[in-house]
Amino acid sequence: MRRDVLHKSISKIINDLETCDILSFFKIMLTSHQRESKNGNNIPLTIFQKYMIATSNYDENEITVCEIIGIGKLLDVQFWQSLSEPDSANPEETHAMFRNVQFATNQLPKLLNLTKQDFVLEIKEQKEGLPEELKGKSLLTVLIVEDKGQFSSPLRLTSALGAIADLYSVVATIEKESENDLIVLACDSGSDKSFDFLGLAKVMEEVKEIIIAIWDRRVFHRQRHVSESLSLIAESLPILEKIEQLRENGSIEKEQAELLKRKTIHGATQFIEAGAIIPEFEGASAHNPKQLMKPEPKLLVSPWADTSNADDTQEEKFDNESSDIDSSGTEELSSEESEMLELLLKKSRTKAVTNKSPKQGKQRKKNITKK
Repeated sequence: MRRDVLHKSISKIINDLETCDILSFFKIMLTSHQRESKNGNNIPLTIFQKYMIATSNYDENEITVCEIIGIGKLLDVQFWQSLSEPDSANPEETHAMFRNVQFATNQLPKLLNLTKQDFVLEIKEQKEGLPEELKGKSLLTVLIVEDKGQFSSPLRLTSALGAIADLYSVVATIEKESENDLIVLACDSGSDKSFDFLGLAKVMEEVKEIIIAIWDRRVFHRQRHVSESLSLIAESLPILEKIEQLRENGSIEKEQAELLKRKTIHGATQFIEAGAIIPEFEGASAHNPKQLMKPEPKLLVSPWADTSNADDTQEEKFDNESSDIDSSGTEELSSEESEMLELLLKKSRTKAVTNKSPKQGKQRKKNITKK
């Protein structure tokens, strides 16, 4: 779970606990006066209704956090039903819940401050007191989505980072601003990886518009595979028309316009191939961006995948084919031709060995030497 998701989930959980006054409720429940009160059953029902409404839209992340901090039973109707019946209530369970709620409301906010990323929240909320070099700038959050059991290769990350750098450079050049102001302010990982880019507000907003335009075209071409729609998407972006208009009215030279177009297409292509998304995608369409923007399989790595068997099979197939050639074709060759064929086969085997891991390569060389 990424830190921004964790902060959002915990903040909502704490707010609901405080708004519904759950801590005070458990304090009252644990007093002997409340246990003996004939009207005590009405309080749990009132609190239950208020809290259930507040937590009805909890997503998977918020439910997970509740389970981890020990207040998951508050989301269970049966738990509240037991509280409304003093005879069936478990005092130990009630005490434990009181301690967990107390910890959540009193200590979790302090722990959140320890894990907070510098300036990210302040910039998003446009708070005062920012350093001078961060004023007038805007954030762009890029997410690298990873399914369970899959991780991104370095190539995927560099493609996503390079895509943003290219698009920012193009817009900055058009707007006659410095392209060196772009920085990676923060990065995080959890179920996904995220990168927070910081740049000039005017430039960053246009970069965001380009990326949203990429998403709109990906939705339009959703029936096609990503690789099939790459050129259709990258070459139909509105920014390319803007560059052409600037060339026609003389604002930029023909050579510069061509370079900007190529850099735009390259950046858009890298962004799509990397399977990167931004949070704004979810509000721009009803389609699932994680599904439509899936990256090329070569950019994902599964730590549980074992390719050694496949390599051995391929090697065995290669050896069998080589032996077939040795036995069937050499009978009609002269001695010089046979020597040349053997030399070519050895070179082919050596080339195949270099494509394997060091351990496999050493073993393969030993076999060749023996032969």
